[in-house]
Formats: sequence, structure tokens, C-alpha cells
Amino acid sequence: MTSETDTHLFSNWAKERLDEIEATLAALQARVDTLQAETKKQAEKTIAEIRAQQDVFQEVLRKQTEEGTANWTSLMRGLESNWASFESLVQKYLNVTWQDAQHLQETFSARAEAQRKAWQDAIENLRGKADTFAAAHKKEAEEALNQLKAAADTAKAKLETQQKAGVESWDALKTALEESRAAFDKATHKVIESFRKTA
Repeated sequence: MTSETDTHLFSNWAKERLDEIEATLAALQARVDTLQAETKKQAEKTIAEIRAQQDVFQEVLRKQTEEGTANWTSLMRGLESNWASFESLVQKYLNVTWQDAQHLQETFSARAEAQRKAWQDAIENLRGKADTFAAAHKKEAEEALNQLKAAADTAKAKLETQQKAGVESWDALKTALEESRAAFDKATHKVIESFRKTA
């Protein structure tokens, strides 16, 4: 079960970030037609670079799914580098196209919603795995899943508070996204560990 749960953890991690990239691209693309010619050209170039990062994530996730890669740790390290590149490209796009706080909020909202949906999918997937455990271990698995749901709810509330505050700094919004993502990753690790112990 260890390699299966590790692979599951990697898949969730990569899918969560891929969903966030896709939501970000949609939010950025929605505004590109409103830009002036030179700014639009720079924005489209940056969007193309973000799509390249998205392609890398999709390819690694596809490979891992098809091959059941045992080397998920090094894959994850490589994708963390791609994630950092993605974040810097989003910052570059926002620096080039900065128009108003509404654009920032729309981008943030798209990413926060992608996180929320990915977390819900992960919780449902893990709950399905918990249902297959023997009755003796089901209680422990359910407790771990309830803790994961509570962490997701807390992160969602923090993101909503940040959004309602009308923050006009991408750094502040990005930090809120990072903190909620880290809290969810930590809670997911706890669930996986609980599954390992009961397996």
C-alpha cells in the first residue's frame, strides 16, 4: 500500500496544481483582449510560457498514471521547479498587464476555486479508499478524513476572508493561496499516513 498511497499523494498534489494552472490561464486569457497592442503582445507571450508549464505538468501526470512510476519523489521535485516557474510567470503577466484590483481578484478567485474543487475531489477519492478498509480500521480512516475536510474548510474560509478584504497586492493573495495549499498538503499527508498505519 505504501507505493500506492505515495503515488496517490503525488497524483493529488500534481492534479491540484494543474487545476490551479488551468484556472489561472482562463482568468488571464479572459482579460488579454482588453489590453493595448504592445501590452497584449507581452501578455500573450507570457500566457504561452504558462501553457508550456501546464504541458509539462500534464505530461508528467499522464506518464505517472500510465506507468505507475515508482520514482514519484524526483518527479515531484521537478514539478516543484515548474510550479515556481509558473508562479513567476503569473507575476510577470500581472506586472505587464496591471490594470485594476478587479483583475487581481478575478485571478485570485479562479485559483481559490480551483483549489477548493481539487480538495473536494481529493477528499471524495480518499473517502472511497477509506470505505474499502476493514471495519476495524474504518474509524481511524474516517477520523483522518474528517480532519482533512476541516483543514479544507479552514483554508477555504481564510481564502474567502482574503478575497472579501479587497486586497490589492498580488503578493498578499499569493501568500494566502500558498498557506492554504500548504495546510491542505499537510492534512493530506496525515490521511495518507493514517492509511499506511491501518493497511
